Amino acid sequence: DCPSGAVELYSGRAAGTKHDAKGVTSDHLCLPDNPRYGSTYTEAASPLYGVQYQRWPSSSPRADYDNMPCVVCYLATRSAMFVHQASYLCPSGWSREYYGYMMSDAVRSDRQGRRSTICVDANAEAVPGTGAKTNPSRVLFLSVECTKSELPCTPYVDGRILSCAVCTK
Repeated sequence: DCPSGAVELYSGRAAGTKHDAKGVTSDHLCLPDNPRYGSTYTEAASPLYGVQYQRWPSSSPRADYDNMPCVVCYLATRSAMFVHQASYLCPSGWSREYYGYMMSDAVRSDRQGRRSTICVDANAEAVPGTGAKTNPSRVLFLSVECTKSELPCTPYVDGRILSCAVCTK
């Protein structure tokens, strides 16, 4: 729930990289209950999984392995920018600066650590004269692994890349 005075923009489920994976994203993401896909592309994507509570105190109403919900809130007394994850649209009353695709590092057994998630413009440009795979740092699309995870296959589509929108107010 949002704190008093704040408006809920959307709610959903927390998602992130599988606990034992190397690479991919270090971020825990809030994926909405109603994703909007900007593409049907499903190749070469790094997987996201549902986040669960673990080792929660026994006095809590939560139990080990409960799925973690999430909410994105807005406080009207502040100017704001946020990345609407898993949607190419912004909430009503917000301006979309651009939309694109959620990207992060690849799953790699030789990579230690994880990287942040970025929203790459759907009309991404390239530095002139590049393209020969000369830079060892690369980003891949992020997709949902709902058949092997706590994320539901409805409304998510297994393996489909996730869109995003940068929204301002």
